[in-house]
Amino acid sequence: MVYDDEGYVLWSLHSHFAEGGLYAKVYSQYGPFIYALYHVIHTVFRLTFDNETGRLITLFFWVGSSSLAGLFTWSQTRNIFMVVGTICLTFCSLIVMTSEPIHPGGILAFMSALGGLGGAIAIERRNHRLLAITCGTIGTAMLLTKINVGAFFLIASGSWLAISMPNPKLSRACLWLSAIGSLLVPFWLMQKLWPDRWVAIFALVFSLSALSVLHLIKDANLPKSDWKSWQYFIGSAAGVMVIIVGMIGMRGTSLKQLWHGVVTAPLGQPLAYSHPINWPWLIPVLSVGLFILSISTPLRQKPWFAHVIVALRLGVAIGFLTQSFGDIENKFISYSFLYGLPFVWVMLVPLYPGSNSPLRQARYWLAWVFLWQTLHAYPVAGSQMGWGSFMWVPLAVVGCFDAVIFWAEKFGRWQRTIKGFGGAAFLVCCGALVGDLGYLGHYRYSSGQPLAINGAAHLRLPDNLTGAFRVLDQNIRYHGGLLFSLPGMFSYNIWTGHPTPTAANVTHWFSLLSNQQQLEIVAKLESDEQAVLVVQSYLVNYLIDQGFPPRGVLQQYIVNNFAPVFRIDTFEFWAKKGRTVAPIATAKLHLATPTKPAILELVTTAEGKASKIVIRGLFHPYNQVFHLPINQITPWQITSLHADNSPIGPTETATSPVTLQGLSQIKVALNIDQRLSKPDILKVVILDAEGNSLQTLQFSH
Repeated sequence: MVYDDEGYVLWSLHSHFAEGGLYAKVYSQYGPFIYALYHVIHTVFRLTFDNETGRLITLFFWVGSSSLAGLFTWSQTRNIFMVVGTICLTFCSLIVMTSEPIHPGGILAFMSALGGLGGAIAIERRNHRLLAITCGTIGTAMLLTKINVGAFFLIASGSWLAISMPNPKLSRACLWLSAIGSLLVPFWLMQKLWPDRWVAIFALVFSLSALSVLHLIKDANLPKSDWKSWQYFIGSAAGVMVIIVGMIGMRGTSLKQLWHGVVTAPLGQPLAYSHPINWPWLIPVLSVGLFILSISTPLRQKPWFAHVIVALRLGVAIGFLTQSFGDIENKFISYSFLYGLPFVWVMLVPLYPGSNSPLRQARYWLAWVFLWQTLHAYPVAGSQMGWGSFMWVPLAVVGCFDAVIFWAEKFGRWQRTIKGFGGAAFLVCCGALVGDLGYLGHYRYSSGQPLAINGAAHLRLPDNLTGAFRVLDQNIRYHGGLLFSLPGMFSYNIWTGHPTPTAANVTHWFSLLSNQQQLEIVAKLESDEQAVLVVQSYLVNYLIDQGFPPRGVLQQYIVNNFAPVFRIDTFEFWAKKGRTVAPIATAKLHLATPTKPAILELVTTAEGKASKIVIRGLFHPYNQVFHLPINQITPWQITSLHADNSPIGPTETATSPVTLQGLSQIKVALNIDQRLSKPDILKVVILDAEGNSLQTLQFSH
């Protein structure tokens, strides 16, 4: 992604593995659980954490979350086709996993699915102690990964256990407290951006949806737990807490630093960045209307009520399946979130009066967990929308399965036709969506090239990014000492092995690091004359436009002491002012003048016998645009260079294949035409006589 949260998490893991001191030396916005877990994996399996490893781990959480959703559907329906469909749809709903591999959101989604399924199984078996242990263990692990997401899970599970208390008066009081909390918690959580329109709608939709589900729970007559369940809940939570705190403490983090990193800093963190939810006007209207319908208890006795619910279920499901075609990465996720909240109670309400089995109570549990996880989308409604809403999929599949069965039974003579048509339509839609996702993956794979960079060798990215990253990688390795970036893009440190100034690294360092931490980075950069920076100019300009301009002592130091050397795409390579460096693997086109022809200038480290230069399209299928063989008609002017771009010796003219050795500049005169009018979508390849590539270069600015 243009923002490198992936690199931030990976580099913080590298720093923790190397020197420990989480929150003391190593900066992190996230809790210690992932650092303890991944350190064990790193130690036991000798696993290097890089972009490829991070993506394999994320794939495990992606498939695991989808499979857990499928297991829930199996427990509810015992229908293998519904299970397969649930797994496919959940997998599609979690396509955000591809945006931020190794981000804690992936493991949090997996743990929330694990807690949802584990709790549902415990409820089906009337095993309160298993429920309590599941909630305490998983909730604490989530809390020690990201405090707000863990808190949402613990609120959901704690309130469920409280409502199940054996004392009727206490249980009723806890139900009312849960209702009040459903109103107050979102307003407290979102107070810093209140009353922005999207925030107000979010709070309204969540609260009404939660109250609708609580109204169903009130009538569900949940089996009563005992006080020992709370002992198991607290004991399991304390056990996880002691283990994780002990593991992190042994690596150089004090209890005070741990408290600051896990609790004080996140709660007191300034709102460094926010991204709104685009709420259609229909959603708040639907939320109010559906809430009124949900609390109208007498209506449930009407013979037409169940048919209305069935129609609502199938209507929203059809919209869910059909609106996603052609834009699976955006519409699928947003639809689950936007419509999943107000319609969740519709998928739960019994179609037959008096229906209150353990299976139904398990659905209420999963819906309650789902609702609280949607708050994950505040204040940045990006990938968090997908991580927080994917559990709506199994609830919707089970609800629609019941709806089809209900109508099939009501229209007995058409029973087999209704069931067959409903099942076939569901599988066809699931197959089409999976096919759409498969086509997207195949296209990205077949139309790209391996990145071929250390730690990310097999990644296939858009060609413009692949080219830019290769050029930056070569220049950092050749010219760099300490390596920093604006905003923080720490994948470059993993690829090149060049260190950051300190272990205090985060994507939005200009908003999140203290003055003291920034001054320590300034001191390190000042002491290294070879220090270089990578700047993402597009993202910096975007932050400025959104009202989040980079600022602070470190930002001011960078502006005053560093200057850009070259730009590839929207990435800039900066060195200290007054320092000149040769822009390796870059090309420039000097336009013709009345007295001089156009000149193609290359700076290359290619080694081998070069015989021609080819200018090609940057993007697949890489069509040839210009061909420059080395001969009497198009001689090459070759100059060996020092690292500071100064010539080592005189310029030589080559008219036949020439052996290139080390850093050099090549200039070729050419007759320019309109085919070279857009160098940003072109690349230059130096070839030997057999057509093998010696080096690929990008046009720079």
